[in-house]
Amino acid sequence: MINIFKNLSLIIIISTCLYLGLWQMDRAEEKIKIQNDFIEQVSKDYINVQSIDDNPVRYTRIYSNGKFLEPYFLLDNIVFNRKAGYSVISPFLLNNKILLVNRGWVENYSRQKFPLIETPSKSILIKGYIKYPMKLLELSDSNITENKPYVIQNLDIDQISKILNRDVYSFILTLDKGSKYSYQFITEKNENKHFKHYMYAGQWFLFTIIGIVFLVLLNRKKNGKN
Repeated sequence: MINIFKNLSLIIIISTCLYLGLWQMDRAEEKIKIQNDFIEQVSKDYINVQSIDDNPVRYTRIYSNGKFLEPYFLLDNIVFNRKAGYSVISPFLLNNKILLVNRGWVENYSRQKFPLIETPSKSILIKGYIKYPMKLLELSDSNITENKPYVIQNLDIDQISKILNRDVYSFILTLDKGSKYSYQFITEKNENKHFKHYMYAGQWFLFTIIGIVFLVLLNRKKNGKN
């Protein structure tokens, strides 16, 4: 009975390590795809956001004429130069549809005093590249605060669409560095991010092999006694 329990435990551990190794391999392939998209798109010309399809490739460079609207959103838990802060996300109206614009990073000085964010009132031309919302770590039970300025844990397109009562594009535009009405630009770091996932995968596969060795030795010992 004890040997059955040991075998079952080892099989569960081996299966878990193998799954985690394969998952890390998938993550590495995803990071390679992101890096390739960045390299491919960064050299292309800007195109009008209204001329692209519903699911454009990330890092596609786009431009648009329109107008910033209130309210803006502060995407929480963004660290830059070891300081906590927010990404400023502003709605941008064009032809009765909202494009969410990442205007850059601002420092979080205090939870009691939010940074002062300027929302220009005139129509302007903006340029940048496309990104899709990513799930971030949530440090609170609620994704969004009840009062303005809205502080959000994750950029939920449907939730923001309900607040603004308008249709919202499924992607966001990250303003180019040095753009007017932008804040601190955080440079994309896509190169070689897949290496760490290959390293983690190698560790999990090593644990898998060790588990298999223990499983073989356990059963060989049992058979020897028989």
